[in-house]
Amino acid sequence: MSKSSFTTSKNSDQHWILLGIPILFIAGFFMHYIYEWSGNSLIVGIFAPVNESIWEHLKLTLWPMLIWWIVGYILLGKKNNISASQWFTSCTIAELICPLVVLCFYYTYTGALGIESLILDIFSLFLGIAVAQGLALHVYKYARFSPYCLYISVGILILLVVTFTVFTFAPPHIPVFKDSVTGKYGI
Repeated sequence: MSKSSFTTSKNSDQHWILLGIPILFIAGFFMHYIYEWSGNSLIVGIFAPVNESIWEHLKLTLWPMLIWWIVGYILLGKKNNISASQWFTSCTIAELICPLVVLCFYYTYTGALGIESLILDIFSLFLGIAVAQGLALHVYKYARFSPYCLYISVGILILLVVTFTVFTFAPPHIPVFKDSVTGKYGI
């Protein structure tokens, strides 16, 4: 399918959301190493995990997912008459649900069951993305929002970006922010 036929097909917006599942998983997987590959660049540390804390690993979904939804809107928005309010509210739902799923799954198998598994760590990334994108698609297809939802959604997205950035450099000293390898917090 050519780019032009993809961007004008009837359900390309819904396909875009679902296509995000494998692409975001692969992007998140590789993002795990970008900070180290950059020579521990502070700028890169805003976007990629700077340590082995569960909080920092939530960046594996925050930035790729945000970029995915923004690019999707740029490519598909005008041609498919997509409501910015509906699109970005769905994006916000995905951005809020994904870390909740990852955290719940992670703390269930590590805290409640005492299991430490790299395979389950990787699966938690996939599970979070799949559930978040699936729920966002459902919201996108069936919910109707007022234009005010756009402002609220953008505000929440900005708050998430600011929070992740600030907590990279000045994280609270609670377990979710603690590097599981070094016992340190943040950079």
